[in-house]
Amino acid sequence: MRGYLGLALFWVGVVYLALTHPLFPGWVWGLLLAALVFALEHRRPVPGLRESGVLLFGWAVGAALADLTGLLSLKLVGVGSALWALGRLREAEGLRSLGAAAVVAGGLVGLLEVGAAPWVALVLVALGLGLLLRGGEREGEDPEFERRYRRLLAWRRAKAEAEGRRVDEVLSDEEVVLLARAGSREELEQILGHGRLNYLEELALLLLQVQEP
Repeated sequence: MRGYLGLALFWVGVVYLALTHPLFPGWVWGLLLAALVFALEHRRPVPGLRESGVLLFGWAVGAALADLTGLLSLKLVGVGSALWALGRLREAEGLRSLGAAAVVAGGLVGLLEVGAAPWVALVLVALGLGLLLRGGEREGEDPEFERRYRRLLAWRRAKAEAEGRRVDEVLSDEEVVLLARAGSREELEQILGHGRLNYLEELALLLLQVQEP
C-alpha cells in the first residue's frame, strides 16, 4: 500500500511540474526526474520506480523534440516508445502493442501536421509490407527456436518473481537467445558460466521439454 501511495504522490508532482513548468520547460523537469529515478533505482531497486523512469524519459525526449520542431505528435511518439520499452522490460505483450499503436498514431498525426505528400504514404506502405514479408520468412525458418525462446522467457519471468529480482538480472535478452539456440548441455554450461550453474538442471530439463513434439 505504501508503495502505491508513494508512486501516486510522485506522479502527481511530475504532472504538476510538466503542466506548469516553473523555471524550466516541462521536458527538462522530465529528464531531471528520470535521471534521479534511475540513480535511486540503481542504489535500491523498488517496484515501479524503474518503470516510472522509463516513461518519464520517453515523454521528456518526445516533448523536447516537439519543442524543437513544433510537431506536437512527437510527444505521442515519445510516450509510445516508452510504453514499448516498458513492455519489453516487463515482457508484457499488451504494453508493447499499446506502445506500438501510440507510435503509429503519432506518426500519422505527424504526417498530417507537416502536410506530407501522398508519395510519402506510399513509400511507408511499401516499407511496411517489405518488413512484414521478411519477418514472416524469418519466423517460418525455425519454429522450434520460437517455441524454445517463448518457454525460456516464461521461465525467466517466473524465476525473477520467485527470487524478487528483475528479469534481466536472471538472464539477459542476449543470453535467452543463445540458450534457445543451444543444442547441448555443454553449450548451456558455457552460456551460464560458473556463477549460475544452479540454473543448469532446470534449464536443461526445460529445453528437453521444448524439443518434444
